[in-house]
Amino acid sequence: MAEAHAKMRDWSERFRNAPLAASVVASLDGRAGDIWRRTFELLKRESPEYRNSVDEEFTRESQSHCKELLQTIVGIARGWTARGGGAPFGFVRTHAEWRARRQVPLIASLHAYRLAHKTYGQVTRELLLAHSQRDEALHALAMLSDFWIEFFDYVGWVLADAHAVEEGLGVASNTRAYSALIRDLLRGVEPRGPEGRQLRTLCGIRPGAPMVVAVARPVGAAKEDGDLEPALRSLARVFQQMPSAVFGKVVDVHRSEVRAVVCCERTPGRRLSQALRRAGLAARIGVSTDADEAAALPGRLHEARLALEFSTAERPLMHFADIDLTEFLVRRADKDAHRLIPEWARGFNGDFAATIRAFADCSLSVKQTASALGVHPNTVYFRLKQIGKMTGVDPRTFSGTSLLVTVLRLLESAAT
Repeated sequence: MAEAHAKMRDWSERFRNAPLAASVVASLDGRAGDIWRRTFELLKRESPEYRNSVDEEFTRESQSHCKELLQTIVGIARGWTARGGGAPFGFVRTHAEWRARRQVPLIASLHAYRLAHKTYGQVTRELLLAHSQRDEALHALAMLSDFWIEFFDYVGWVLADAHAVEEGLGVASNTRAYSALIRDLLRGVEPRGPEGRQLRTLCGIRPGAPMVVAVARPVGAAKEDGDLEPALRSLARVFQQMPSAVFGKVVDVHRSEVRAVVCCERTPGRRLSQALRRAGLAARIGVSTDADEAAALPGRLHEARLALEFSTAERPLMHFADIDLTEFLVRRADKDAHRLIPEWARGFNGDFAATIRAFADCSLSVKQTASALGVHPNTVYFRLKQIGKMTGVDPRTFSGTSLLVTVLRLLESAAT
């Protein structure tokens, strides 16, 4: 990443010293569609096999990548500055991974870059030759000629590197070594042999970097016996296809669930949760807290399974740290805890139970509780007074309401 930042700064400095070149390149902003069409026409003329092999998905991805490439080029010309510390060419790696997974030959992707280089050179040359100041235009043309060569050489190298890694992962994921790696990590064991250590590095699980464990299970129709296996494979593929520029990961299907160890430079649990929520999966997912070493991963696997247990239809992804403590204690209560439920709780009618819950949700406000229940405030006052007499607990205090709500939750837990 440091090398990419250095190149971006160097190129931006050159554009500052060549204002006409900067102006011409900046004027390309918004012309991604035109540049893509010109490049693709060249591609179809030089590679006739593309005419029948390119589908709508390929076209959309290609157009999206062309737009990101142009945004980066225009950003350099306008004076690039590092924002948020992200990888400037992460989108190139994502593009390479997408193509590698769809078995697009690397040589074809590199050829597309060569044609994009040719298109940018032609477009900027046309604009500069129309400029009235010939000497200034020739200076800008020379500067841009060098820039296009360096820029597309570099993005071609990034693409080739990411493509090779993704191809390696595709092969590795089908090996016994890959299965052994995730099994060992989830047992808290670092890979011992050179093959395991190399595979760990290839998968992006870097020693000392924070890791997180996720467990996912399909829901709905996908849980039917006949559909479970393909649903699990599809779910595993979502984890595997997360951008390697951001996440290192090892993933496997174990019985009726998908397990993943995911690595990230910082806060992997939160960043993984955000990425999975955006994916909109038909699954329940539990995500653990972060761990700094493999020895902590067995505990994190337990956390992920507990988080999965607390997921709901309304909240299908649960991070362990987001589990409500009171809810956790109530739902994990044993038989001894259930024997502590007072007898008076079993005599609570539906109105009293609903009033206590609404009173707690409304922050002990009688007026809001009455509105929530659709009754007169005097009715709420009457019920609270009756509850106090029945239980010996004053529900109009925070401690009293908390106790009553906890008892009601325990009562529900004991009934299930």
